[in-house]
Amino acid sequence: FLCKIISMPAIHVFYLILSLSLFFFVLYYVYTHFVKKQYAHPELLNTPFPEKYREILEKYVPYYQKLPDDKKKFEKRVLQFLAEKKITGIDTEVTDKDKVLVAASAVIPAFAFDDFNYPNVDEILLYPNSFDQSFQTHNEVESRNILGMVGEGFLNGKVILSKPDLEKSFDGSRHKTNVGIHEFVHLIDKADGATDGVPELLFEHSYAFPWLREMKREMEKIEKGKSDISPYALTNPAEFLAVASEYFFSNPEKMKKRHPELYAYLSKIFKQNPV
Repeated sequence: FLCKIISMPAIHVFYLILSLSLFFFVLYYVYTHFVKKQYAHPELLNTPFPEKYREILEKYVPYYQKLPDDKKKFEKRVLQFLAEKKITGIDTEVTDKDKVLVAASAVIPAFAFDDFNYPNVDEILLYPNSFDQSFQTHNEVESRNILGMVGEGFLNGKVILSKPDLEKSFDGSRHKTNVGIHEFVHLIDKADGATDGVPELLFEHSYAFPWLREMKREMEKIEKGKSDISPYALTNPAEFLAVASEYFFSNPEKMKKRHPELYAYLSKIFKQNPV
């Protein structure tokens, strides 16, 4: 084989080397971006659910506490998320509590969809505080108005969360907000290629028009001050879905009482009835 290569014209040798280089580059790219990245901690998938994780779920995650017969399924989904996604602290420590709360935030809205584990994200970045548009966390509080975001551009595939605000979302109080759930709902919405408030990946097409109509009706109530849903939902349909979903999963009893039609639509979208 080497003799044949030596006897080849120089230009042919050049193209052969170039072709082999491209071939191995593609193999390396596929491995690092699709195979290796698929499991950040593969050993987790083959271990029993840690008791310390279970204690965190029992103490801080009301959704898990209320599951009748699906706690084992929830635990399996948490381990799957942690095995496949990397959680990194930026100027802050990542504790077991942080890991479990991030995973729970992801599992809750996708719980009815067994095969969905956020293919559009590979890493969650935890910040020590809320941040501004430049990702600064140490300036005046008034300018740090971002609690979480789905990364774009050079941060594509990342989710950024304020650690204290994530923990506040799971402090045992009946909030209408949860920054972790909010951002992971955006990712569910984005999975069909458009972040537009209509998560077609989960959506039955027959729901689309009625859902948009219900969204418009509720937005009009918010504008008139006749709704307890955060005015931030008026930003655009994607934010309406994320804000309404926070409410739906964090305080379902209150939402069902005050917004029965909206609650019914979200139950159809997520195929869940958290009450």
